[in-house]
Amino acid sequence: MNAAGGPPLNLRSIDLNLLVIFEALFEERSVVKAATRLGLTASAVSHALRRLRTQFKDPLLTRTPQGMAPTPEAVRLATSFRKAFSEIESAIEVRGGFDPATARRTFHLRLSDYVGVLLLPRLCIHLSSVAPGVSLSVQSFDMYQPSDRVEYEGVEIRLSVSRGRSVLSASRRILDDQWMVLMRKGHPAASEPMTLDRYLSRGHLKVSGVGSSILDEILAERGLARRVMIQVPTWLGMVPVIESTDLIAAMPAHWMDSVLSGSDCVAVPMPLPELGLSIDAVWHPRNEHDAGHRWFRELIHQIFEEAYDKSRVLR
Repeated sequence: MNAAGGPPLNLRSIDLNLLVIFEALFEERSVVKAATRLGLTASAVSHALRRLRTQFKDPLLTRTPQGMAPTPEAVRLATSFRKAFSEIESAIEVRGGFDPATARRTFHLRLSDYVGVLLLPRLCIHLSSVAPGVSLSVQSFDMYQPSDRVEYEGVEIRLSVSRGRSVLSASRRILDDQWMVLMRKGHPAASEPMTLDRYLSRGHLKVSGVGSSILDEILAERGLARRVMIQVPTWLGMVPVIESTDLIAAMPAHWMDSVLSGSDCVAVPMPLPELGLSIDAVWHPRNEHDAGHRWFRELIHQIFEEAYDKSRVLR
């Protein structure tokens, strides 16, 4: 019997190409994104989804305001298929080496402007000199993207916020940092020690997103809250506001050298020493042993390591 109570499915009756499309739909949670990934039209993927629903007698993916959400049956199937696909690919994979000097490949990277400022200039310089045939496709984070998955072929650079480790991704810590409090040089608080009470008494500029939300969550656990006067969508463009007002902002320490050298701002340590700031590189487990993918991940780790070591020396 199958999950819907009908007769058991026969493997010979299933078009295995449909299972590949199902995996793409499950991971992308979007017909359009799955079609792009597979090199198919959206109508072809929609037709395949209808066939899959008929085959498994389950909706599999349902529409929500945040995108397509998998049903419990879809989650069960995806877990089983993922293991099977991994074994098949391991059996047929040609485990050749990767030569960046001669490679012709596009690597996909998803990150926020928070890490893009540090990573992208160094990464592009390195690729142009060491891997001239390698292309880079960079995307920003989709705020509605589920946190338990990554792009099929790419690497994501994320703030580490989860209490547990996702079973749907592999990861490597690439940066441990701390938060600083940014303010203009003539700010009344610039000449006195930054205590938690003083920090909370000031007006704040908040950058939307995961990083600043962690700060608010820790304060809320203590029954505290900061007074947010302005909320902006990205880290870029916030410095001119800080320079011209008495607002303060939380900012990563590794940004301080580039920010302070060209602005009328100063920075002091955040009066919440338990508030850490970690960044991970995250990728799909199926790319774990891909030689080129592994080279790209190692390069990202090396860039963060060298850049952060240099910034610590400068400070």
